[in-house]
Amino acid sequence: MWRPGALRKLLRTRLLERSLRRLPRDRSVLDLCCGHGFYFDINPAACGIDGDPVAVASLRARGLDVSHGDVLAGLPWEDGRFGWVVAHDVLEHFELAPLLRLAAEVRRVLAPGGRFLVLVPNRRGYDYGVRHGVGHRLFVTAREIDLLAGQCGFEVEAAYPEPLPRWAGRLFTHNKEVFRLRRL
Repeated sequence: MWRPGALRKLLRTRLLERSLRRLPRDRSVLDLCCGHGFYFDINPAACGIDGDPVAVASLRARGLDVSHGDVLAGLPWEDGRFGWVVAHDVLEHFELAPLLRLAAEVRRVLAPGGRFLVLVPNRRGYDYGVRHGVGHRLFVTAREIDLLAGQCGFEVEAAYPEPLPRWAGRLFTHNKEVFRLRRL
């Protein structure tokens, strides 16, 4: 049966989020603030954490490994547990000081040399979220990522727009800025 939004979901998982599709498809990936589980459509073996009990219950009912918790209070995994942590449309929901604490915690659960993949909205997408009241608090740019990397023990390996080039993406609400950080 065809569901409303199925085409949008298919386009996002197959075409728009290329960076997420390049990650390992196993338990070495943590989906930080996983929400209703978009990334699990790409990697159902991943681990996730979110503060919304309804979203967590829904994902657990699908048999997914999702923890309920406040990510600002710490992550419930041992040091070095993951090879990758994904923050897809997450960082813009925090102010800078809590974001730096969260990044330090992400570093802790990453193995040495592990990667932190950050996808944030471009300016148009950020403003769209502000207008629709989804909790955007910080427009995350390369400046904030460089600050986070320098203070929390990461190196920025790559920064690029996705799926469209930056000049074209300015016209597209769902274009992302992608940053791949490596734990030092």
